[in-house]
Amino acid sequence: MACGTKIALLASSAMAALTVSAHAQGENGDGGPLMVRDEIIVTSRFREESIQDIGASVAGLSGDDINDLGVRDLEDVARLVAGLQNIKSQQNSNDIAIRGVKDAKAGAYATSSVYSLFLDDVSVASPGQQRDYSSVDLERIEVIRGPQPTLFGEGAVGGVIRYFTADPDLDGPGFTGVARGQLETIKDGGLAYSGENASSLILAPGKLGLRVSGFYRKDEGFIDNPSEGEDVNDFDSFGGRAVLLARPTEALEVRLSAFLMRDDLGESTQVDPGSDPEDLTFSSSPMSGFVTDDFDLYTGKISYDFGAIKLTSITGYYERDNIDTRFSAGNSFGLQAFFASDTPGGSIDTTTFQNTATKQEQFSQEFRFVSDFDGPVNFTSGLYYRDKDIMTVAGLDCAGCAAVTTPARDYILRETSTTNSTQYSGFLEVTYSLTDQLRLIGGVRYVDDKVVATFIDNNVINLVPRFDMGGNLIPWTESDPIDFVDFVDLLLSIGASDVYDFHLKRFLPRGGVEFEINGDILLYANAAVGARNGGVGQGVSALAIAGPDPMGIEDAVKFDEDSVLTVEAGVKSSWLDGDLIANLGVFHTKFKDTQIIIAAPATQPLNGPDQRIIGLELETLYRFDDNFSGFFNMALLDAEFTGQFATLDTPPPGAPMGQPFYDIKDGNAATHAPKLSFSTGYSYERPLGSGDWKLTSTGVFQYIGERFATVQNYPSSRLDSLENLNLRIGLENDRVALNLFATNLLNDIEVINSSANLFSQAVDANGILDAPAISASVNRPRTLGVSLTLRY
Repeated sequence: MACGTKIALLASSAMAALTVSAHAQGENGDGGPLMVRDEIIVTSRFREESIQDIGASVAGLSGDDINDLGVRDLEDVARLVAGLQNIKSQQNSNDIAIRGVKDAKAGAYATSSVYSLFLDDVSVASPGQQRDYSSVDLERIEVIRGPQPTLFGEGAVGGVIRYFTADPDLDGPGFTGVARGQLETIKDGGLAYSGENASSLILAPGKLGLRVSGFYRKDEGFIDNPSEGEDVNDFDSFGGRAVLLARPTEALEVRLSAFLMRDDLGESTQVDPGSDPEDLTFSSSPMSGFVTDDFDLYTGKISYDFGAIKLTSITGYYERDNIDTRFSAGNSFGLQAFFASDTPGGSIDTTTFQNTATKQEQFSQEFRFVSDFDGPVNFTSGLYYRDKDIMTVAGLDCAGCAAVTTPARDYILRETSTTNSTQYSGFLEVTYSLTDQLRLIGGVRYVDDKVVATFIDNNVINLVPRFDMGGNLIPWTESDPIDFVDFVDLLLSIGASDVYDFHLKRFLPRGGVEFEINGDILLYANAAVGARNGGVGQGVSALAIAGPDPMGIEDAVKFDEDSVLTVEAGVKSSWLDGDLIANLGVFHTKFKDTQIIIAAPATQPLNGPDQRIIGLELETLYRFDDNFSGFFNMALLDAEFTGQFATLDTPPPGAPMGQPFYDIKDGNAATHAPKLSFSTGYSYERPLGSGDWKLTSTGVFQYIGERFATVQNYPSSRLDSLENLNLRIGLENDRVALNLFATNLLNDIEVINSSANLFSQAVDANGILDAPAISASVNRPRTLGVSLTLRY
């Protein structure tokens, strides 16, 4: 079906517009998410404010929105929020981009993310890809686009995503709850089913309450591996949460919570590269991978309102254990260029599996001071401390490589490393109202973030490429095997260290202005700086990059901080007595010293060229009547690298002399940055008869334009546009809700991410450099389901 036809299907039924960031639950608390005029209330500036009154690019989803729109994970959030892109290569794993600012470092070697994730005001962002934190029993989700250094710290380079779990209603009935069950069938796949429950018990009305929730989710998958069978990308998850809320006085509130999740995952959503994505077959690997991912989060929040100033203390302890074993396409195919057999017609089996075990422990403490003065000046300030330890044990297993290694070993890498990050920071943001209409905002955070990365042991093959006079790679064979290097001993032997410190000590400023033309139109402009710390990569790649010069290894294994400067301006407006809301924002971002990933052939983070990002976001909401609303959200993006960048001037086999091994040209598009993306949808609600039953329906259509998956912009890495249509229809009253739903109803299955074999890059007849794909991940096929919700 043509893209235009698909768009017309939904546009004909929901042409108008709503921004997800501009709606909320009604005063009576029982309206559908899109049926009300009031805006959602958020705390993106640590004060309760309507989104329409905030001079910044903020989006929000209420608890009703999450339930009624079927939001289950970050993938669903990205379908609703303009400027937020997500790559979901497996369940519970998200590679996020906000306004084109993307985390491009390998998870095992990163020190921090390019955006911040908070769960109940505690940072839970992990290096590399982010896990989901469950949409079960959430009060709301907030997305703040652009750098947010003052209030959210050095990690908020590209933006912030905040999850808030539900509290017991101390002023409500003594015992209430909600239970939900859901069953889905995946086209060409298995079943998916889930169950969840949340209950509140008020122990002392108005004073003390307990809320307990739990869930179980099973997804049988949809990717087939001929070596092992069908639906190998299965997923099991269960977890629970307990919240104790005490309000001894009107001024004092104490909130204690514990949240635990346990996940078991199978293979990712990879398919055979170059095949039809709809085949949903991954035969490249003889064995499917698996992942376990567990986390515990304990938080304590104490707030005391002195009247003029509110003091809040937030204490958090976060622990996450992750084990990941899976086929490594990059090494399996990349090593084929390095290894050859002495036997004529023979070959070396370079099938490689990556095994990584990561343990993260984090303690954080924050104190906030938020003023509520009657005069023109108000402020938000605070102090923050965080101590984070990450231990990584990694290996690359290659049984066939024993034939060409000396001593003969069935691996090419064994390493253990630790990273400790200690951060102290203080922040202050001041708002000065020059008039009732004009406000100036200025803030700064001083960050002292020290990262200590330690190589404990690191035994790797000595992968320094050898080339003949014609530029052809000389492979290792059984009679000419490759040896191993103890990377830690090598560092110490050249006078380098096995311990590396990275100290980010910076003032991160933010300034803005807000002007209310009237109660319905707000103009704003902001400028902000964000930065994140550097770190170290892995030894095997450093050896390949440094080549025969051992003194270059120390530089090759490190990468430094990167930073962004964003300037933005926008208008937030309300028309037709609040029935129409239209918000428009434009921005310019300079992304300096971008931390990127190269393959040499193993992945390695390093600082690449700068990026220039220009964009526009449009969010609109229209309420036709009390029963029907619609929305349209759009993002235009122009993100490209500025400046030439290359490593290893010696060409790989097949490439012309003088062609750099790893090349980013000036003007290359940033990865996963579509020039156009949008979503549109509707919400419909109609009472049935004279009873309390009503018919409800929601629909969302998302379009993501073409984009590149590699920084070299290989033609093979150009990703086709993706169109996704989700529909829901249901019957409900105050106690029961029965919904039928479909996700990806058009069954548009496309490659959503891929990587290339850099050692096989070559110039075609038209002089265009390309390289064959070695991995490809796809999105989930059409899924039909039913859910039943009971409120008690």
